[in-house]
Amino acid sequence: MTGQPWLWTPPHQTSRPAGMGLLLRSYRQTYGLTQQQLAERLGFDQSYVSKVESGRRAIHDISTLRHIARRLSLSPEDVGLAAGSLTEARRDTAPVSPIAERVAASQRTWRLTRDHLNHHRISLARAAARLYPETYRLGNGLLTRPGWLWDAPVDIADIGLEWSADVIPPAVSGAGTDTEHVRPLAGDGSPFGTYTRAMRDLDRPTLFENRLSFRLLETTRAADNGRPRLAFGHTTYFDTLDVCESVAHETAAAMLGGGLSWPALPFRHRIGDPFDLGRRVALPSINTLTIRHDRTSASFMLHRRSAGSVATAGGVYHVLPAGVFQPSGISPGHHETDFDLWRNIMRELSEELLGNAEHDGSGSSLIDYDDSEPFRSLENARRAGRVRVWCFGMGVDALTLFGEILTVVVVDADVFDSLFSEMVPVNAEGSVVTTGPHRRASEGIPFTQAAVRRLIEHEPLAPSASACLELAWRHRGTLLPGLRMRAVS
Repeated sequence: MTGQPWLWTPPHQTSRPAGMGLLLRSYRQTYGLTQQQLAERLGFDQSYVSKVESGRRAIHDISTLRHIARRLSLSPEDVGLAAGSLTEARRDTAPVSPIAERVAASQRTWRLTRDHLNHHRISLARAAARLYPETYRLGNGLLTRPGWLWDAPVDIADIGLEWSADVIPPAVSGAGTDTEHVRPLAGDGSPFGTYTRAMRDLDRPTLFENRLSFRLLETTRAADNGRPRLAFGHTTYFDTLDVCESVAHETAAAMLGGGLSWPALPFRHRIGDPFDLGRRVALPSINTLTIRHDRTSASFMLHRRSAGSVATAGGVYHVLPAGVFQPSGISPGHHETDFDLWRNIMRELSEELLGNAEHDGSGSSLIDYDDSEPFRSLENARRAGRVRVWCFGMGVDALTLFGEILTVVVVDADVFDSLFSEMVPVNAEGSVVTTGPHRRASEGIPFTQAAVRRLIEHEPLAPSASACLELAWRHRGTLLPGLRMRAVS
């Protein structure tokens, strides 16, 4: 790979820089400043300036606008204030409400901690993994245990799914006093009721909807044939985030405060055993490594997730596709039709590789998997052995304690090129990764030992993505039998 381009992603479309974002960018360019230098001049965090410039965060607070105008010697009109407002503010001797001061300070600290979380998820996950016994650790920031990770890949058709309508509420949730220390103050001076409510009001990503989801209750082996068996009940996406993002925020705050230790992590300590699926809501994400196989070589798809678009794992490389296990709607018919791992993967392939918004889980009508595309072609190719889908088992992200189902889909090259000839380089969640700006999104990254090791060891790769790559390479003889010798070379 020496001298060759490594990883490249097309820019992800966010809101156009406008208003304050355009003003700050123009000011920097005029005075030859970096974002860090401008942030220091303003007394802000660099990541905050970056979000304002990109349009991912708007500034509506009058005191903040006044602060920017004064620090940069700008007129009030420049920052969108009425003429004379700065002078008037200086004459205003009325003290600021103590509650307002506490609220502003609390929300500022929360935002800075969340920015740190979103910019350091990989290093934080690796650090959090070290809190648990070494036997639980799998790769970079993923936890697993005996019985969760299988000795060999299992065909996804051999995994049994069971349903339980009567689910005992979890002992630990993200509400109440358990997470008050990671929730900022709202306008009335009391903590936000939930972490997701604070996200909605203070740091809302583009994709942020509370949907019905499938809660993992148990993972075992069937007594009669030894096949894996997963049991599920209902939950919601926000119920999961209220736990997972709270424990992640707590971890980021502890790291900023001097380092990780159990006394600094009371909510994580209360959760206890990360594999106790009854103690907290565990909504699994299905993470699928997609491999294009043409018998003499193989390549895989990778995704750079946009921190401004997704609620979790923003700013990192991830396998493509990846998405939480949930029905495409809220009716009993959606539940019955979509309670299937392979169908969930197909929906994500349609959404993330082809950009089909109608398959993103927000539709009201049932998806016709038998007669609509690309599902019909994917299923026909799978029955013909041209698309092969395996599961390696399960893990838990050490930072968030989010459940992770680890899967791989291998598609014969001619089938892949037919199904994904219109593969999009940019989707709602981020951008597809290639090895250069002139490569097509569908070319992916060569599935070689050098590429796999370089990604795992040196790139910001999501823990579940790292595990998928590690396990796919370990089991390449099963997944890609004709590539065994070539892949090593």
